[in-house]
Amino acid sequence: MEPSSRYMVYLENEKYLPEDANSILSLSRNILKDYKIIIRDVRVASYFLELDMSIPSSLDPEKIKSRLRKIGTMTEIDKIGESELDKKVSLELARQLFNTEKYWKTHEILEGVWKHTQGDERALLNGIILVAAALVHYQKGEHDTCISIMKRALNKLRSAYGHYHDIDVDLIKTHVMNIINSAKISRFNI
Repeated sequence: MEPSSRYMVYLENEKYLPEDANSILSLSRNILKDYKIIIRDVRVASYFLELDMSIPSSLDPEKIKSRLRKIGTMTEIDKIGESELDKKVSLELARQLFNTEKYWKTHEILEGVWKHTQGDERALLNGIILVAAALVHYQKGEHDTCISIMKRALNKLRSAYGHYHDIDVDLIKTHVMNIINSAKISRFNI
């Protein structure tokens, strides 16, 4: 088995909704089947499609660009790897990622911070991580799973108030409660 690297490949989204994630996943797997690429998941955001894939090391990731045009124009390709960032830098990056609907990456960055915390701070971070995870499921068209995870997130956030660094915890809780109560999922900024 040839070694591979994990990437997030971003395509412009001109027409797709989260409910289209499975059909885009099937289509992208079919389009790229000759390249021995593993496509784990597709997530549909407002302005982009996020394809989570492993690409063989011998293949230049740019080579897949023309084939993926059948779905959308490639705008970004991000190689995934472990990185240790300062807590403040991590939290600001996570906030920026969340606000641009890159929920999977938000989850990953916050998990790196979460590992080094305890007590109330750990529960708060776990709640925010769960909000990001819930929205990952929304982007895959999994509405019921999203709502279920939002309920778990709200439980973790229950005793947190105010601001955590530049993140408005009260605002997050309000949005999460609105989503749970209305069963209508919408994006929001933190």
